[in-house]
Amino acid sequence: MPLNKDALTRYRIIDNCLNDRQKRFPTIQDLANACSRVLKRDISTSTIEKDIAAMKAGMPNGEQAPIVYSKIEKGYAYGEFGFSISELRLEEEEWESLAYAANLLHQYKEVPLFKSFKDAIQKIHSRFTIPYDHEDEDFEQLVQFEQGNSTEGYQWIALFYEAIKKRYIIQFEYENIYKAETKSYSIQPFLLKEYRNRWYVIGWEAEREMYLTFALDRIKNADSHPVTQKRRFDFNPRQFLRNAIGIMEGDGSATELELEFFAPIDKLVLLDPLHTSQDIIKQTKKSTRIKLAVNINPELIQKILGYGANCRVLKPAALRTIISSELMNTLAHYEK
Repeated sequence: MPLNKDALTRYRIIDNCLNDRQKRFPTIQDLANACSRVLKRDISTSTIEKDIAAMKAGMPNGEQAPIVYSKIEKGYAYGEFGFSISELRLEEEEWESLAYAANLLHQYKEVPLFKSFKDAIQKIHSRFTIPYDHEDEDFEQLVQFEQGNSTEGYQWIALFYEAIKKRYIIQFEYENIYKAETKSYSIQPFLLKEYRNRWYVIGWEAEREMYLTFALDRIKNADSHPVTQKRRFDFNPRQFLRNAIGIMEGDGSATELELEFFAPIDKLVLLDPLHTSQDIIKQTKKSTRIKLAVNINPELIQKILGYGANCRVLKPAALRTIISSELMNTLAHYEK
């Protein structure tokens, strides 16, 4: 860390200590220990003495801080009640929380729309002088963030974001991996949504007169048409996916499901509900029966199949048939 930022960090720590009402009049050693804890290296008392002298110096080089030494209390304090070199004082735990948040923001550094995150992190660093380093090996040994396997499609985020704000039309080619074909679409986008490290856009397709969902990593040759469209009032981003498990809305209104989960997996389903509508019907030592109201879509089917023998569909009959058929097709792959 550059010397000036290192010094600023110590100034903020000293400032916090001098404003700590629970431990008044910290000694020079107390201040050195506090700086050592935050910076994760030994800070000498002589360095702190120089810092105090620098803080007491007048502007613009110093902070003109009214730091005084009490012979009676044998420690330091501000001679002016309520003085602080910072408008916002942070405790050590809050500094660590901000460092954690800065690491989280760093995960989006490659997303074009979020390039300003890098500048924001630097501003946080300068404003609060957090000793933040995203390459800190110690931090990586303690906290690991989920990493996306692909950055495909990120280049379209800014384009769709602008189109949503300005009500523009976006034309693009889209690869349908299920039908193994590429088709052209023209939509008015309404919502960008991240789901499982992938980005999606939901928009109105006038030709089909319906809202469709597209994965950004399957979009090719997207182009914006800067002609403002008539405002639509039938799309509510908070409600659009309310009945969905995953990113696909599904057909029609929500269907009431009854599922039975067998122990011990049923405990996991109770800890991490499939949907906000989930409710317990019956619970025993061997299994738990739940009900929920959701759209029947491919993601729901894949979710149920993922539980294997730990889940049984009770209702509706149509979903039982789908799951049974999928399991039979799966078994057929192993009978050859």
